[in-house]
Amino acid sequence: MWKFEIVSLEKANPPSSGHKGHWYRYTIANRITEISGMRCGSKAEVMSFVSASIQRLNNRHRAAAFSRR
Repeated sequence: MWKFEIVSLEKANPPSSGHKGHWYRYTIANRITEISGMRCGSKAEVMSFVSASIQRLNNRHRAAAFSRR
């Protein structure tokens, strides 16, 4: 099974939609898929969101692999 992991988390400029605040760009990936996104918040808040997202993706991937047995 190929688990998702964080590849990068870096400060980013706000999107052009006019949202203010601190923005971070993140990338998570496994051997097959790469997912990139942006999130507003403190670095700790964004890291918490990314960690929870990784956990959900890995749980879903694990459940799908288990059901194929």
